[in-house]
Amino acid sequence: MTTEIDAVKNCRGVGCPMNLVYAKVELARLEPGQVLEIILDDGAPVNNVPKSAEKEGHTVLEQKKLEDGTWSVLIRKG
Repeated sequence: MTTEIDAVKNCRGVGCPMNLVYAKVELARLEPGQVLEIILDDGAPVNNVPKSAEKEGHTVLEQKKLEDGTWSVLIRKG
């Protein structure tokens, strides 16, 4: 089963905390239950953004490392 993605935000090269701000803005545009795919750099971004999203009541569906070393994170809006 594949997850339908409603929005994509590319945050490659975006440092903390701006990638978190971009994630919040994109999630605010979605309806509850919709899914955001956010592309994050390795390290602090992929460690911090999913944790922050979960603290705000969203669900992290998947974290997958991509070939270029960045991460695809799927977040369902709570």
